[in-house]
Amino acid sequence: MSESRFLRHGPCDACDSSDGLAIYTDHTHCFVCGKDTQFTDKQKKDSPRSPPVSPMTPVAFTAYKSEGLRGLPPRVLEQYGIGQTTKGVAFDYRDRSGKVIARKWRDDQKRISWQGNAKEVVGFGWHLANPERQDAVAITEGEFDAPSIYAATNSKVVGVSVPNGAQSAANWVKKHLDQFNQFKVVYIATDNDEPGDAAAKELITLFEPGQVRRVVFSRKDANETLTELGSQAVKEAVYAAKELRPDGIRPASAYAGIATKPRECRATNCAFTYWNKKTPFYANQLIVLIAGSGVGKSTFARALALHDMSRGIKVGWIGLEETAEEAVFRFVGAQAGVQLHARQSYSGLTNEQLEEVAQADKFVTGSGNLELFDHFGSLDEQVILNRMSYMVRSLGCQHIYLDHLTIVGSGLAQDTRQLDALVTKIRSFIAATNCTVFAISHLNRNSSQFKNMEDGGVPELHDIRGSHSICQLADTIWSLSRRRGTDLTHSYCLKNRMLGRQGYSGSFRFDEETQSLEQKWQDPDAQF
Repeated sequence: MSESRFLRHGPCDACDSSDGLAIYTDHTHCFVCGKDTQFTDKQKKDSPRSPPVSPMTPVAFTAYKSEGLRGLPPRVLEQYGIGQTTKGVAFDYRDRSGKVIARKWRDDQKRISWQGNAKEVVGFGWHLANPERQDAVAITEGEFDAPSIYAATNSKVVGVSVPNGAQSAANWVKKHLDQFNQFKVVYIATDNDEPGDAAAKELITLFEPGQVRRVVFSRKDANETLTELGSQAVKEAVYAAKELRPDGIRPASAYAGIATKPRECRATNCAFTYWNKKTPFYANQLIVLIAGSGVGKSTFARALALHDMSRGIKVGWIGLEETAEEAVFRFVGAQAGVQLHARQSYSGLTNEQLEEVAQADKFVTGSGNLELFDHFGSLDEQVILNRMSYMVRSLGCQHIYLDHLTIVGSGLAQDTRQLDALVTKIRSFIAATNCTVFAISHLNRNSSQFKNMEDGGVPELHDIRGSHSICQLADTIWSLSRRRGTDLTHSYCLKNRMLGRQGYSGSFRFDEETQSLEQKWQDPDAQF
């Protein structure tokens, strides 16, 4: 297989870029719109070869017009190495010492070709940039734009053009970042259009805060502003450029006055009285429930979800240890107060119980407040995150129940790094959608206290599987404990970011026949 070789640059038919298309021996790639085209075998055979690389000799420029070219004076054109010839316009690309290493040609049809070593080119105008003489450098996406800034600022700001358009600007700057960082100020003077704005957003992330400024011209670019409005307009645009802040950084002034008005904070009481005394469930929160095996984590989550539904809150249920069909049986049974999921026949139920089941079925399946994920055995992390997003954004779910965290993905139970990444993604999802996620998490079996926790010990934060991310990112963490041979489950609040109230939070007795949780208070000395 022959190696793909770069031939030249040219115009792109897809986006009308004059020089963004890179032509290779077997394909083309536009650095502006991103379009790729593969050549057929015949096209490969017939494709023109790049001209031989030869030592660069000074181009035989025709005499400059007295007024210069494109609004640029002859002196600046000569400094940058721009000339008008019978072949079109020539742009000399030089190394830092000023030696011409490549020449870019643009004919009357805006077709681009290169002479010399195009692979080694640095920015157009780099040989004029000297941090000992100038404090600032400007990044442009056109060869005429760079000298336009240089001329308008009386050489105080050196314009440097990227070789291949806006889309490749960030990658090119990365290669020469050390050179740019020698300057106190970097002006981003890409075109005033969508590709130019996109390039500016990428470029800002490469520099230190306070170093970079975005130039906004009255016209499309620096040279068009120069030719239509004059050098003063270019100069004013450069020096009026505002410091760019990285995404997420805001001055306090941007929030002036918001604290003087009541905060719109969606909070709902849950099904358990003593939990509400600690904290209600707030929107935009990650709530986690932990307990040992067989303590009833799913039962508690289901009771919370049913209470939400009775309050008109739409719920998304993702039960990864059961099918959607099994989940419906458990939901209906809990609502009706009848154990259904383990029955093969309803012959033993009374007419009253059957009526309760029918009413519960209407509530669970007919209220429109419950969406179920039938995962069909798929536990892929991204699939589940996508389904959560659909439940919230498209179906209007306010609360998402995930049972449970540590089963998501392959090997997450053992790989805490993957679990950390998952919890981080869930936290970002919550911030983006303003929903509430209630997630169940298992305990760390490697903990020295695991056996004790399985026999009534109270799980603590450090006992959570993947404890680092969950402890850091969860807003509220509830813990359950139950001693073997007893039917009383105790609950504790381990973390409460909103209100800070922690500690014992009531006890519960589960009735298997009625599938209900009876709340009790077993510690009268505890203080809320």
